[in-house]
Amino acid sequence: MAGFQGLKTIDVIESRRRDPCKSLWRNVLIVAIEDAIKLTVNRVKWKMDKNRCLEIDYVTEPNQDFATICHYADLDHTLVRSKVKKTLSKIKEKYEAENNMPEMQREWLHTNERNDRPLKISETINKTM
Repeated sequence: MAGFQGLKTIDVIESRRRDPCKSLWRNVLIVAIEDAIKLTVNRVKWKMDKNRCLEIDYVTEPNQDFATICHYADLDHTLVRSKVKKTLSKIKEKYEAENNMPEMQREWLHTNERNDRPLKISETINKTM
């Protein structure tokens, strides 16, 4: 009980107010993250070149500018960066799996007897006539 400081009072009205500066810098971060996500989706989906991209590097690689904007937004830049990296890797995995599906279907069709079936049917029709 030695560490008990007493009850803390909170001003409910003041805690509900939003700081416009924080909102502004959070929106800046949102736009930067959205740009990185869109670029990642387009690069993986359309198999674009894998060169480094400044928009993606801005939110995934450590830099002072990103850390400053996160500080203005009252967010931890390392936590934001790690969550963005996880999200981008999930997007890559998802679209790479989707891009491999048509190849898998073609392989399945080519290895199965389904390709031979139309030939067999047409052969039996031609024999009866």
